[in-house]
Amino acid sequence: MTKILFVEDEPWGVNAYFSHLARHDCQCVLAKDFDEAMAKLQADRYDVLSLDIMFSPGEKNLANVEPRSAGLRLLELIRSGQIPNCDPNLKIIVLTAVLNRQVEEKIRGLGVAAYLKKPIAFKKVIDTLKGMRQRAY
Repeated sequence: MTKILFVEDEPWGVNAYFSHLARHDCQCVLAKDFDEAMAKLQADRYDVLSLDIMFSPGEKNLANVEPRSAGLRLLELIRSGQIPNCDPNLKIIVLTAVLNRQVEEKIRGLGVAAYLKKPIAFKKVIDTLKGMRQRAY
């Protein structure tokens, strides 16, 4: 079974993916803010991370960080190996409405598998996630 962690502050935006992916041997887990994402990444192993860029930084780890940079900060921590028990080479798909060219270039420079801009067709997201699932083994 492939485990996918979705970091998304608007669950209604990703809930539709969960039931569809469950039929394809995927277990989907949701983290609604930075603190929850950090806790889940430290506690369990995931094959794929679907990462929004703008979400709440939470209160424990990044209380002074603006929501628009919480996702980028999480990505930097993953890639630099600063999250205990989290593989720095974790397959990451960015699924975001952020349309800032400089941010996108920085994110792509951190080695994401895909950068998907919202709004996006349901099938495109599912196909991308399924593709990552197949590469997770």
